[in-house]
Amino acid sequence: MKRYKYVIQLFLLKIVAMIKNLSILFIGIFLLTACDDGDIIVTTFDYDNETDLRTCSGDLDPNSDNQTAIIYNINNETYETIALAFTRNGFDGTFVRISDEDSNIVQDSTVTINLSTTNRIIYRTYNNQLPNDYFCQSIPPSSPQVNQEYISADGGYVEFITTIIEQDDNDGVPTEANAEDNYNGPYETTDPLDENYDTDGDGIPNFLDTDDDNDNVLTRNELNAEDLQTPVDPITGLADTDQDGIPNYLDEDDDGDGTLTRNEDLNARDELNEDGEPFLNPQDDVNENDLPNFLNPNISESIDPPLEELRDNNISRRFRTIVIAKNITLNKTNSDEQITLETLELGRFEVTVNQTLIVVLE
Repeated sequence: MKRYKYVIQLFLLKIVAMIKNLSILFIGIFLLTACDDGDIIVTTFDYDNETDLRTCSGDLDPNSDNQTAIIYNINNETYETIALAFTRNGFDGTFVRISDEDSNIVQDSTVTINLSTTNRIIYRTYNNQLPNDYFCQSIPPSSPQVNQEYISADGGYVEFITTIIEQDDNDGVPTEANAEDNYNGPYETTDPLDENYDTDGDGIPNFLDTDDDNDNVLTRNELNAEDLQTPVDPITGLADTDQDGIPNYLDEDDDGDGTLTRNEDLNARDELNEDGEPFLNPQDDVNENDLPNFLNPNISESIDPPLEELRDNNISRRFRTIVIAKNITLNKTNSDEQITLETLELGRFEVTVNQTLIVVLE
């Protein structure tokens, strides 16, 4: 009986060994069938809204004739790239709107493009590092070589969420947020409900308005009483020529002579610019003592007909755009493999531009 028990034990051990071998064989077959010619299948993408995206020079220039653009990220630590090639349709990573229909400051804007044969996301891995201008070269370089490539299929879309991160008229009157520590003068409000939000009523709030009273003398040139050889407003410490309690930079008639400052620009139409418009500069109409007419209460002569033209309101603004793809399918080149993603954050890029602000109500 003991002999039979020993044989049975050996038989059971052999069965267990066979099962283990079959398990190992099954795992090996599974790994071979799960891989495509030895390539690693990509199921995750290491990108988020902090990923730095680049553009090729001039691609998003608002004055450029380029109809297409490429936004991309190159990671030379992992030898991978992601790029979005798309038709611009006027998109440049900025917007010029100031306020909405409720007079609230517009802080962001969203533009959507549909993915197609012309609007495509391309993800690649390579066998070596890439030059920073890889996507901007007219002829693609032969090296490094592409190991894997995934291209978006038709369907799905990409959102460009653009936000203002910095803007100021730099006119010498700051908001509380951007004032220097030792500043003790007046502030420009960012509250649409404040009565001093837009003192000249042109739709451009004072903190973005380079000429707060629309008198065609820039605000920064109306502040210093000593430079203007004119009296000081005791409350603000700024120039107030006619001593009416309204500092010059907010006063449309600085010397109180009954003629609007902008209409004391008598030589505005002597020469016209290339667009047939007058040169707007009341500061160059002066008497023998170099005192401008608009600061001289003894001279009230007005240009005829009165000027309706105003100086352009040019300021610098910085924008940040986050790029998010939604409901997309990525097809692997030369393979049947597909990856479907509900959301893929590609990253972000920033643009700084000089803009002429206009009022657009939505």
